Amino acid sequence: MMELRTLLCCFALLFIGASVADIETLHDIKDLKGIEFGHEYPRHGLLLLHWLASHVTIDQAEALLLHFDPLRQDYGFQHYENPLCTEEFGLPHLNDPLDREYYSLGSLSSEAVRTQLPPYVTQDYYNSLDNPNRDLDLIILRVQKTRPMIADKVYVTSIQGCDYNQNKTHEISSKLLRQVQALKKPVNILLTLLSDSWVPNITQSDDPRLALTKGEIVTHLQNIEKHLKSIFEQQDVRWLLSLAGYDLEARFYIHKQTWLCSTDEPAQYEESNPKTACEGHIPVKIEVKSTPDGYARLMWSGIPNNIIEQGPTIVLFSSDTSSMLETFESLKGQTSGSADTFVALKHGLHPRLVTYKFGSEHGFFGLRYTVYWRGPQFDATNRVIPTEINGYNASLQLYTKDGYACARLYIKNSFTDWKQEFYNSWVGFYASERDLDHKYQHYQWVSNFEKVEEDDDTKEYLIYQYQSNMSIGPGVQARFLFSKEAVRTFVLLRWYTPTVKARTVPWEKVKT
Repeated sequence: MMELRTLLCCFALLFIGASVADIETLHDIKDLKGIEFGHEYPRHGLLLLHWLASHVTIDQAEALLLHFDPLRQDYGFQHYENPLCTEEFGLPHLNDPLDREYYSLGSLSSEAVRTQLPPYVTQDYYNSLDNPNRDLDLIILRVQKTRPMIADKVYVTSIQGCDYNQNKTHEISSKLLRQVQALKKPVNILLTLLSDSWVPNITQSDDPRLALTKGEIVTHLQNIEKHLKSIFEQQDVRWLLSLAGYDLEARFYIHKQTWLCSTDEPAQYEESNPKTACEGHIPVKIEVKSTPDGYARLMWSGIPNNIIEQGPTIVLFSSDTSSMLETFESLKGQTSGSADTFVALKHGLHPRLVTYKFGSEHGFFGLRYTVYWRGPQFDATNRVIPTEINGYNASLQLYTKDGYACARLYIKNSFTDWKQEFYNSWVGFYASERDLDHKYQHYQWVSNFEKVEEDDDTKEYLIYQYQSNMSIGPGVQARFLFSKEAVRTFVLLRWYTPTVKARTVPWEKVKT
């Protein structure tokens, strides 16, 4: 019986090896045109691919140096295994599972994923509640278990339960990722178009636009200007979608329906005062930020005049699936602005742009409302991953709960003597990154942090956290203050100058 099982396992592995050998590798952005991955509303695959390219460095050996740790679940990464019902069509079998693992990103149905990704990736998910295609796309990395911030394979796939098709899984080459990265570089299009001697040439650059003819460049620019400028803010995102063959016209049709645009060609309005969102040049934004006292601040911009004329309101719910209203604020005729509330900041808060009117439905007369736009949920970490503690297998993260500044420590399991090493260390909370190290407003010893219940997906780390009585607000920072000496009395009196091993990104600091 044992010999039979062994033989069957060998046949199974041979079958897996034969099937995965057919996975196609995409080497160029134009190769994306031939696949379904993320090519139509509300799918988000191409946007995920853009996000990934923005968060990796490619070394000379073509390995991807990740700017995050998937084992720590940064940005919502999850350990990935081929679904049992699709084993025979899964990813390549790991010959040494102790050294390689798969991690996936993109399952927006998980709040832990969608809250950590930027709004341009998740906006169509939030605004297509009844569309079955809003959560199909995944990116999968193969990483070294001992060095998880290095990936040697990238796959894109589309899967929904057991409805899996081998032809929907593709490997992404480092060359293609370099091309996506190159789209961030400014290209002097005017000089290119004015040059009579222009000849397409990509041999000296990873930028795929340099391989286009002048006619092709003009066509892409026209399509981007007409269909995408009022939907996606980043120019490199718009270029990727256009070059990859995304269905621009269908996406713009959805945009027109959402914002009540005319079916005719849009008229030309002043960029700062568009009649509708289709004539505007900036996407609509509604989001939750922080007041200096740890309460929710509602912010909005780019609201078109035809919606303003209807007297819209931003309503704040406890989550994107909740009907529990936390508060609401009228826009008072302003196309952009902000309003402070008295709702304590907490994870998952969800803003929605609505208009109200009295009407009848099913024989009942009352107040009815229409939801025009759903913004991103508030993330308790402000979408900032932990900061490495210099010299140790540990990291520090600033987050908020109920409007208070909190700190979380991630300790790698291999760091077995961390309690002894950090016994005289503490975390300080500061109102500003400019504050001197001994000017913390609140602090707590690392030994007093409380352990978080273990999660199988973060089994490589121990997690400890602490909630201070200091309000979160713009500029707040946490620092890991290290000492091996018995300095507790001196810390209390602020006589001791510690060694700073980690400084978190200041709360709501604008990324450059």
